[in-house]
Amino acid sequence: MQNFFTKVGLAFTLALLLSWAYLVMPQAFFSLDNRLRDFLFVIRGELPKNDKIVIVDIDEKSLKKYGQWPWSRDLVAKLLYKLSDGGAGVIGLDIVFAEADRSSPHRFAHLFSKSKQKLQNYDEILAQSLSTTPVVGGYVFTFETTDEENTPMIPAIFVEKNMKKDTILKPKGVVLNIESLQDSMYSSGFFNNTPDDGGMIRSVPLLMKYNEVLYPSLVLEMIRIYSGAQKVEVIGDEAGVSSVNFGDFSVPTDNVGRLSVNFRGKGKYFKYISVADILSDNFDKKEIVNKFILVGTSAVGLFDLRSIPFDSAIAGVEVHANALDNILSGDFLYKPADMALYDLFIIWAIVIVFLLFFSFIKSWLIIPIAVASLYGLFELFFMSLFKYGVVLNLLFPLVAYLLTLILSVGVDYIIASRQKEQAKRMLGKKVSPAVMEYLLEHSEEDLVASREIEATILFSDIRGFTTISEKIGSPDKLIHMLNAYMTPMVDNIVNHHGTIDKFIGDAIMAYWNAPVEVKNHADKALVSAIEQIEMLVDVNKKITPIYDVEIAIGIGLHTGIVTAGDMGSYGRSDYTIIGDNVNLASRLEGLTKQYGAQILISHATFLLLKDEYKIRPIDLVEVKGKNKAVEIHEVICNNKNISDAEIKIYLEATKSFRDGDVNKAYALYSKLQSENPSKLYELYQERCKKFIDNPELEFTPILKMTTK
Repeated sequence: MQNFFTKVGLAFTLALLLSWAYLVMPQAFFSLDNRLRDFLFVIRGELPKNDKIVIVDIDEKSLKKYGQWPWSRDLVAKLLYKLSDGGAGVIGLDIVFAEADRSSPHRFAHLFSKSKQKLQNYDEILAQSLSTTPVVGGYVFTFETTDEENTPMIPAIFVEKNMKKDTILKPKGVVLNIESLQDSMYSSGFFNNTPDDGGMIRSVPLLMKYNEVLYPSLVLEMIRIYSGAQKVEVIGDEAGVSSVNFGDFSVPTDNVGRLSVNFRGKGKYFKYISVADILSDNFDKKEIVNKFILVGTSAVGLFDLRSIPFDSAIAGVEVHANALDNILSGDFLYKPADMALYDLFIIWAIVIVFLLFFSFIKSWLIIPIAVASLYGLFELFFMSLFKYGVVLNLLFPLVAYLLTLILSVGVDYIIASRQKEQAKRMLGKKVSPAVMEYLLEHSEEDLVASREIEATILFSDIRGFTTISEKIGSPDKLIHMLNAYMTPMVDNIVNHHGTIDKFIGDAIMAYWNAPVEVKNHADKALVSAIEQIEMLVDVNKKITPIYDVEIAIGIGLHTGIVTAGDMGSYGRSDYTIIGDNVNLASRLEGLTKQYGAQILISHATFLLLKDEYKIRPIDLVEVKGKNKAVEIHEVICNNKNISDAEIKIYLEATKSFRDGDVNKAYALYSKLQSENPSKLYELYQERCKKFIDNPELEFTPILKMTTK
């Protein structure tokens, strides 16, 4: 739980930092974000062709045939007549004729002053063609002041609605066609393209405000004329422009009135027809009938090449074609006015959801799930951009995801390291090095988590410890004596894959089969108990000369289901086991005093033993706190001289006692006591005598304990 709250706190901190970075995002971040979006265009690939748009190209072929640009205006007029006669719908000129035609014959009239023939004025010829063909002329706005005093005439009304902020682009100058040509055009539009800081065209302005008057782009004016609309409404919101509406069209824009272009494909995506082919009638008129015609150039020498996400060098006229296609098909990309809220929500959702999600999966699943999650985010943003047309920030969600992944893995690593240290602290002195290594290797399995397991529990205790303490006297000496005794005992338990639980004064509590599984744990526990009894000989040889005491111990073993885990208070806990079966093991150790036994084991432990040991049944006991009798057995160690003949008689006596034949049992126990005196035989003599002397008592072979 503490780790959970730690991760929640880290998630909120990371989300706040990313939100701050997003809100004060420098331009460099926008550039990176745009490049990520360009990658989505490349992944999407080209869209199906739109045959409504045709580009009439002043290409290398045309320049080779008719000479370098600019051409004489009569040739341009001939081109327009050819397109009009071929049934072109609307013709847009991505060209500005800012100067008079220097090649026009009338300019040389002074050289032929005696001639009465009127020389042709190519500008007048072009003006005549412009006035009689469906042409929308082009011009250019500049952001530097020019000497041009005229302004283009637009046969439409532009109305601003709900504009809370005037953010529309405001040029300072304009480069128009010469007056005769500009006045002859039914309408015209600017063809400015606005590359970003990286030189890439990603959006085009649909409107600009010059001298406080709104003017449409070439593309917008072509479609307005096509729609027949006489009024254009510029709809605004708190951020500026939100859309441009006219006729049946509603075009979403950014706050300055730019259309984010949903590019259709690489260069030459649209139908291209060479000007040379048009002028020589080498084309199929069906290709231009009722089509939107854009006249421009792809010739490298005319320097009208642009970079878009699909292509580093396409004809500038094709940018207009893409924008035209977007509006005609209604396939828009737009940034919502509250895009910042969308972006911030996504950033927070990614950080919080994924940080918590990665916290509940196995470490080996992190990489495949991280890859799958990244792909899911890619699909989300891909669908958002191309299915719903919503332009969202890509950079910060990606950064949020990567930082979340790194932070999650890092936090898990730190937590795992702490858990390893905790495991070392809790279990380093309790288990063998092999078990400790296993715990560290499998720390992600949370082996110290609370769970129910079957365990064999050992309790050992020094006999007459109070007397020994009084005899030694000095606390320091007593501690040194205990250390001299417990060190080899603990080492023995650990060497047999046992876990030391605690030291209770002079008592040792240990268990097998936790925190890791121990095969044949009952046998390992019993072998350890037997060896501890045998080790006392060497222990006493060391401590008796120093402390003038001799140690004897009793050991109780029981096997059963216990609850094991890290228990205690937050910040101060220990790995231990609890349950009734732990208490029963403790009771067995206490009974060793009553029966004069060195090792007592429960019947549950007895049934699990795989190896051969010298064991005899001791009694059926109902310990304090239990309502059910437990059968207990004595394990006879080598230092206790009990012959097979003695055991045979004992087994016969015990069977007779449990069958209720107390007289026979009494005789056999008396024989044993006389030959091999012991507390056990004396105890059974007393119990038999009780029933013999009091025949009215109901016989029971169970000994009910009233004390612990």
